[in-house]
Amino acid sequence: MKTLWLRREDKTGEWRVALTPDGVRQLVENGVKVVVETSNQRVFSDAEYLTAGAQLSDLHWSQAPADAIVLGLKELADADDAISHTQIYFSHTFKGQSGADAVLQRYASGGGELFDLEFLQDDHGRRIAAFGYWAGFVGAALGMLGLAHYQQTDKAFPAAHRFDSQQQLVDTVVTALGKQSLRVMVMGALGRCGTGATDLLRQLGPQIDISRWDIAEFNAVDKPIQAIIDHDVFVNCVYLREPIRPMIDPALLEKNQRLKIISDVSCDPNNPNNPIAVYHATTSLDVPFRRATGSDHRPVYVQAIDHLPTLLPREASQEFAAALLPHLLEFLTKAELPPVWRNARSRFVEAKQRYGLIT
Repeated sequence: MKTLWLRREDKTGEWRVALTPDGVRQLVENGVKVVVETSNQRVFSDAEYLTAGAQLSDLHWSQAPADAIVLGLKELADADDAISHTQIYFSHTFKGQSGADAVLQRYASGGGELFDLEFLQDDHGRRIAAFGYWAGFVGAALGMLGLAHYQQTDKAFPAAHRFDSQQQLVDTVVTALGKQSLRVMVMGALGRCGTGATDLLRQLGPQIDISRWDIAEFNAVDKPIQAIIDHDVFVNCVYLREPIRPMIDPALLEKNQRLKIISDVSCDPNNPNNPIAVYHATTSLDVPFRRATGSDHRPVYVQAIDHLPTLLPREASQEFAAALLPHLLEFLTKAELPPVWRNARSRFVEAKQRYGLIT
């Protein structure tokens, strides 16, 4: 019998899970032992997991049996101890991000394996499970809340908090904005993330003029993109697969007369090819916005939280976990590694090779 170990999240404010109590029930019914680390920072309680058939543990995942598969969502806490377990989570280490070499060194030293959730993909390169829709939905909402705030004051935006439902979030945005007529550009509007952003904006009412741009519009114009600063809010939902020219830079912001908010849902400031070249570090739930470089004469504020769906943790977790579950079940019950997981392992090997960690 294989053991799946659901770890508690290290990232502050992360309420989402990759496995719901319903998923635990299905895994247990199929002969998988599920251990859940106790946590008071999950949208689902320890009691719900226990009722579903999981065993609860106060131990840290590093103390789990050597053959346990460790499942999480976000990156591990900074450390340099070797990792010998097989891990599944979003590591943000396979695309040359800063600090990736140190993380991958831990696996090389301990002999562990890393299956990155971002690279669990079907035969067409599409993720089997993603938070993109809810990232776009929340990112657009937070962008509009930022606009309402900075229209009134230049004081820091208050700490972000999770919402009980998407309707509560929509109602909060509607109340904050009133009936203002506003222009919002969504870049990458045809993807999951862009669809989520567009759905949120449409629920705010017909007074919100939405410019939906995707690859065709992007390719048709010079860079940086002048049209961005003709809007009140710019929501970036482009998944960065390869280097592209900056969509916006400090020189463009020096000409700005209208743009107030950039909501960078894609959030790649640590990537050397960051296309939103007016900030260089993520923001946080405690400090959701930072002032953009090049906006001295007319302040522009950037939202760049890298785990936005945690603000709607129940809806986001249920959708993601339901999509992941059948593949997780295959991984834990099949004798041979299924193609989705085999391809993900190849990406892990390639990442280690990039840093000279395979001899």
